[in-house]
Amino acid sequence: MSYLYELPNATNIDGVLLQMVGENGVATFLVPMILFFVFVIVFVGGIVRQKTRIGTSDYSVWAVLASISTLLVALMFSVTAGYIRVDILVICVVLTIGSGIWFFLDRKASEL
Repeated sequence: MSYLYELPNATNIDGVLLQMVGENGVATFLVPMILFFVFVIVFVGGIVRQKTRIGTSDYSVWAVLASISTLLVALMFSVTAGYIRVDILVICVVLTIGSGIWFFLDRKASEL
């Protein structure tokens, strides 16, 4: 008797997540959306919080902090093969390097 749906092996959470990412086309957007969510929460949250505290915010600092936190989450996803694609990991690295370059080349009026 063959079943239409095969239940995943739920002995560990890694196996369930790997089967979900491998089988379902919608689940391939799960990791990039998690990374985008982390970036936006850190970036926008930091800017809003700094703007409410001192009246101005430094966008390049928050871009660096958000991209580093996103890179750390992406590196945690890359520990086990199959969670994250290589091109997504490369985009995270390039975003981190780009925001670091922006941070080091940014001069504010108060720093002149």
